[in-house]
Amino acid sequence: MDTTAMLHMHPDLPTLEEELTRAGFACRAVGAGTARFTDARRYRAGMAVSDDILYVVEAGDAAAFPGGYASAGPMETGSAGLVCPGADPARLLDALLELFDRFRAQERRLDELVFQNASLNELCEAGAALLENPICIHDDWFVMIARSQELSQVLPPDYIMSSSREFIPRIIIDDFKNDTEYLETYVHREAQLWEGSPNQPSCLYMNLWEGEIYRGRLLVVKYRRGFRRADYRLTEVLTQRAMELLGRKRLGVDRPHRSMDDIVYDLLEGRPTEPQEIGQLTRMLDWQRSDSVLCIRMRQQRPDDSILMAHALHSELFRAFPEGYIMFNDRQQCVVLNLRKDPTTPARLSHRLSPLCRDYCLYAGVSSPVRALRDWPVAWRQAELALERAFELRSERWIVPFSDCALDTLLDGLPAPMALNHLVAPELIRLMAHDAAHDTPYFETLRAYLLLERDIPRTSERLIIHRTTLLYRLRKINELVELKLNDPDKRLYLLVSLKILEREGRRG
Repeated sequence: MDTTAMLHMHPDLPTLEEELTRAGFACRAVGAGTARFTDARRYRAGMAVSDDILYVVEAGDAAAFPGGYASAGPMETGSAGLVCPGADPARLLDALLELFDRFRAQERRLDELVFQNASLNELCEAGAALLENPICIHDDWFVMIARSQELSQVLPPDYIMSSSREFIPRIIIDDFKNDTEYLETYVHREAQLWEGSPNQPSCLYMNLWEGEIYRGRLLVVKYRRGFRRADYRLTEVLTQRAMELLGRKRLGVDRPHRSMDDIVYDLLEGRPTEPQEIGQLTRMLDWQRSDSVLCIRMRQQRPDDSILMAHALHSELFRAFPEGYIMFNDRQQCVVLNLRKDPTTPARLSHRLSPLCRDYCLYAGVSSPVRALRDWPVAWRQAELALERAFELRSERWIVPFSDCALDTLLDGLPAPMALNHLVAPELIRLMAHDAAHDTPYFETLRAYLLLERDIPRTSERLIIHRTTLLYRLRKINELVELKLNDPDKRLYLLVSLKILEREGRRG
């Protein structure tokens, strides 16, 4: 196992086949492939597919399918998939989503222990609960450095004690040493099964590697139930997290308990964060400091939100953004989306957020992309400002990107004693005064003309006037005030002035 590449609980097809079979489906994996999957989705004809998603494909939607699939019959292409004869697609999708939720929850449980700087014994207890079998970790001298409590019920009473140190029981060591293939077990970097002798327990084992150096072994002892395919991957993930804690112990790290959410929140708020914590975080997430990210902040439109709704939405967000970091903070659901791993577009992002905003009555603020970890606080603040703007509007626009309120932010930052009305183009002030004195429509005519990018037909249609009338009004406007509309800087100034007047009108 390479401890520099963070492992995740992403199942492969044989694992899913076994789990679905246990859930009552007639299921078999077909085709060759080593792909692991992060989630399941329903396939609709013509939609783009991702290599790491398993798609539930109905008959008629695709005779041939290019990626991983689950269906009632095999696809015509040679792609690998799951064939579940007679399975109801909706029930099959629900079962797959439950499996992926379970795998994510297992990984998150172990990751939280690592970030809380838990003890190795606590990690073993958590692993034993997930694997439903006792666990122990020994070093390269067979000294037991951690174990779950239940292991004492499995071990014989004569296990070796020396200088207050527990050693791996001789019943296991002797079984290893008397086997001619024992030395070969040292080379493995994936979880392996050790079949014990008839009177001795079988074990799943995983070697602890630090680079090229063997440091010990993690053992899962068969006691409560037999091993499943998913247990192999969970053992590998558990062993890697154990190496994280061992590394901290050797470095003498003694930190207060801090979760991943604590560290991410500090980074977003721009608070000082230990380099070791940042390194742990990026390794856990398989992110890089230079990755571009954007932030999404969501809150329910009404204050009577419930904890149940919050938890349901949290689960939905994990499915919608499998490559994002999801957290719940101060009654807000927050997503930090890594754009290297999920290169979404604004339109696709809105397409993913809109059903959630509709179903959970949410407003969402979306930041602009930022280029590196040092700019996370910028994206965090932008998403907050965009969310505030959504609540100010309280319109059918559930999702507000920061780019739609950036100008407001710019105008809000004026130095004292300058006020917004000091910035309005004087030509517009004069036009409004003329309209008030002579009951003319020149200001609204110019406003529509500028906002519609000086498009004569569209402006005429918007104002419901003839083209000739519009041209006459524009000539009269130019006689009253010299606008120089061919100058792009002048047009920009006039548009910003219109924005200021709109804001002042709302405030008035």
